Amino acid sequence: MLLFRKMKPQGIRSINWTEEPLTQFVPDGEGFFAKIIAENHTLFLLFEEGRPIGMIVMEKDAVGQKPKCAAIRNLVILPEYRRRGLARMLMVIAAGEAVERQLWFMAGSVPETEDAQAFAKSVHMQPSEWFSDKYVLDLSDVEGMRHG
Repeated sequence: MLLFRKMKPQGIRSINWTEEPLTQFVPDGEGFFAKIIAENHTLFLLFEEGRPIGMIVMEKDAVGQKPKCAAIRNLVILPEYRRRGLARMLMVIAAGEAVERQLWFMAGSVPETEDAQAFAKSVHMQPSEWFSDKYVLDLSDVEGMRHG
């Protein structure tokens, strides 16, 4: 059974990150999660049977000026769980958080890999003149957040 959770600091600390495979996909390994807590960013984790199998981070501060955008980063799904729509689900959860913050756009860097570029395109994230290094998702573009 899958479970999505917006993590609180105590929840992040309760996981033994030295033993979790997600740690190998983030900068600084297990120190990454302590940094998320210290910098007060929002972490959403996806669990299967109590094991973290995916995550997305939303920075505490918006980026850009007009309009301001929710800044997303570190969207990770363990390889054996990819291509099942789970990254899209994490994006939807992050979009809900952005709307709660009254931000109508999300922005984030997209790695120059075929899979990352294809995913960005599938959810309608587009390069924008607002940023030289980020793609933008207009949250009114609900088509991009649907599966298929």
